[in-house]
Amino acid sequence: MVSTSVYDEVADFIANMNPSNVIKFKPSADNQKRFDFLLEKHRETDLSTEEKSELEHLLILNRIIGLAKARALNLLAK
Repeated sequence: MVSTSVYDEVADFIANMNPSNVIKFKPSADNQKRFDFLLEKHRETDLSTEEKSELEHLLILNRIIGLAKARALNLLAK
């Protein structure tokens, strides 16, 4: 039996909705700026508890979207 993580399950679900739209998805400029800011701040200094939590959530979302995009590309290639 192959074990599938919850991230994989969510990515598959998203990818199957509309593969073309999944591939095109990008966060808004404001959200991307915030993500970049938190990453840079994390490299340079300590983050507050709230910032750490926010960055962790953003990293999880980034992973799920990346997985969904990879699966969407595979679906479109078939």
